[in-house]
Amino acid sequence: MNIKKSTTIASLVVAALSSIMHLGARAQDNQKLQLEEVIVTATKRSSNLQDVPIAVTALSGKDLTNALIGSSEDLIQLVPSLNLNKGANPRQTSFSIRGIGTVSFSSAIEPSISTMLDGVVMGQTGMAFTQLVDMQRVEVLRGPQGTLFGKNASAGVVQFITRDPTEEFEAVVRGYATEDNEYRSSFTVSDGLTDNLAGRLTGYYNRDEGWLENVYDGKKVNDSDDWGLRGKLLWNATEQLQFKWISDYSDRNSTCCNIALQSLDPYPAQPPNNQERVDEILDQLAPVVPSDKNKKVNLNGDLTRDINASGHSLEVNWDLGSHTLTSISAYREWSQNARGDNDQLPVDVLGFIQGGKSKQDQFSQELRLTSPADQLISYVAGLYYFDQTVDRKFDRSFDLSGTDRTEAIADFSVKSLNYAAFGEAVTRLSERWRLVTGLRWTHDDLKFNFERVGATLGANSQPYFERDTNESEWTGKIALEWNATDDAMTYASYSQGYKGPAFNVGFGSTPANTDPVDPETSKAFELGLKSTWFENRLIMNVAIFHTTFDDFQATASEFTPNLDENGNSVDDNDDGFPDGTFSFILANVGQVETKGVEIDFTALPMENLTLSGGAAYVDAQIKKFDGAGCSFGQSFRGVGYNNQTTCGDQPATQDLRGGVLPATPEWKFTMAASYLVPLSSMPFDLEINGNYRFQDKVQFSISQDIYETQDSFGVLDLSLAALDHSDHYTVTLFTKNVFNEWFLNNITALPSNFTPNGYGHQVPRYAERTFGIEARYRW
Repeated sequence: MNIKKSTTIASLVVAALSSIMHLGARAQDNQKLQLEEVIVTATKRSSNLQDVPIAVTALSGKDLTNALIGSSEDLIQLVPSLNLNKGANPRQTSFSIRGIGTVSFSSAIEPSISTMLDGVVMGQTGMAFTQLVDMQRVEVLRGPQGTLFGKNASAGVVQFITRDPTEEFEAVVRGYATEDNEYRSSFTVSDGLTDNLAGRLTGYYNRDEGWLENVYDGKKVNDSDDWGLRGKLLWNATEQLQFKWISDYSDRNSTCCNIALQSLDPYPAQPPNNQERVDEILDQLAPVVPSDKNKKVNLNGDLTRDINASGHSLEVNWDLGSHTLTSISAYREWSQNARGDNDQLPVDVLGFIQGGKSKQDQFSQELRLTSPADQLISYVAGLYYFDQTVDRKFDRSFDLSGTDRTEAIADFSVKSLNYAAFGEAVTRLSERWRLVTGLRWTHDDLKFNFERVGATLGANSQPYFERDTNESEWTGKIALEWNATDDAMTYASYSQGYKGPAFNVGFGSTPANTDPVDPETSKAFELGLKSTWFENRLIMNVAIFHTTFDDFQATASEFTPNLDENGNSVDDNDDGFPDGTFSFILANVGQVETKGVEIDFTALPMENLTLSGGAAYVDAQIKKFDGAGCSFGQSFRGVGYNNQTTCGDQPATQDLRGGVLPATPEWKFTMAASYLVPLSSMPFDLEINGNYRFQDKVQFSISQDIYETQDSFGVLDLSLAALDHSDHYTVTLFTKNVFNEWFLNNITALPSNFTPNGYGHQVPRYAERTFGIEARYRW
């Protein structure tokens, strides 16, 4: 980290402290005001957020409600270090934390960010994206969490914790509508069923009419129908034994997530160029005109994204004297059926059609023993087991003549088995000093089988074959905590992360391009401060981090030479280079590094006013990545990162050393404010809520394509809520994106054989100002 950046960060910290101290000074006249304690499970035991030596952002159910958060994708609005690699569907979408996320979507790769629902790991990246209804809280653990959370937690964890059943009756119904036809509804009912048994039932139905116009048929796209149910039973069988059963089901039918054409420019700018081909494509697209704010498409394809998810889990907590034994047994399923219009045109170029189905099922079992927290050495120790199967069928066809369609169908299955033993202990060295040590042993077995039948353009049949690999790894953690004062704790930690082995498994797999990919490992150093100020009126936490990832898993190029009978390479075309086949595969491509500073705060500067937010400076760079692929646009122009001309070669490759990791702004900050206006003469009070987020320039592609970047932007959301004095109803009027700030989820280069030098963008739901209303009623 250079001096200039360090000075900037220090200035930010000082400015934040100064402004917050000023807020606290204004409120010294009423010392009874104080913030509520925030409880998290980041160490697999319930602890005060301020006592945990981990960088954690905890969002309560009220935080989500005030921000009108609907989907887990929207969490990036509230957590500065959390970002989204947005794909064409949930299966190709992933979270990233501090710049690290999954940048390849082989069926045999783990996500880099572990997502968990009520203590159960979600095995595939698409499972993380769901509706957030009746949430107790969401926890975002930043940095490697390899000791306690293990599986695919090499860069962080996102935990979703739903509300438990209550012994007293409570019920809530909710409705939400916007001016442009987005509707959400939900209900929750909870009550004691017997003296020691309570139940909770939550359901939702959402309907979105879409926000992109398809001029081909006059319909909206990116529309969706989305519904789900979740039931929970909590049985206190004895004073020492508790059972919690959870079942859920959700169904989503949509045409998400189509892209609109942003640009289609002739290349080179001056003739001779491909202006004639560009004009032909623009004539086909009319009346759609590519532009930076285009929200129209002209698509004739079958636009389908159908997703089903379900799960069951049983959590048992048994008090054994002063210790607690916890068991979490879970089974989950997730499936997706997706088809799209890959040429982005109202005709089938080359008669090209493709689509695929995925089905995943998993079983997991965790056993955990937790000691009391107040002894000399407190600890958590456990065993973990995870068994997953992913079945996928993908078809691709062409009709070059218009009368002779050829088709190839790839059918493959991936099985992964993961088991581990782990433990973490806290040793109280003195009244103010504590030592945290942790260790985990993980074993992975991974195998797949593959077959491709039929043949079409660029794909021959592939007889059945199978491959397998296994790996074992130790990961550890050590941290030293110091209570500098009664209200401030500092810590320094070193931790390791592990992401299991992988295979390059997709439509084009062959025995030659499916060598196992080594595990991805991470090493992280973190220095943190957890502090409370002004009689618990301000919470301010700071983390400084530096993490390196070795054997980073991403897509790279591979050359397989043609050999003669003696095993020597051949050059039949006499061009001076060996003949052979190039392909792009999942591989260990080198090393990446992420470093920076994060600040989280919550403040109660005066009665009825709460402020919260955070800031993140993240420098996420590629340290080594030779033989990386070029985007379609870079290949078409023959110019890559830092003007490398190797993108014009066959195949197109480049060196990405010094590039930035995708979907990661260098600077990002968020601010939320909530102010209650008491109205004693009215049957309700008013609450004013505001949420502002800003991020600077971002690169969407790991290929470093200069046309796949977005400039900085800031978005303000405001709402005004009427709160019934008897706490029965809430009516909220809101405006999303008050200043009508245009922004995008993604920009991507399009295949050159369809739209040469073309780029498309994904327009988010609230890329323009939107008005709406939400109403809730409680019993």
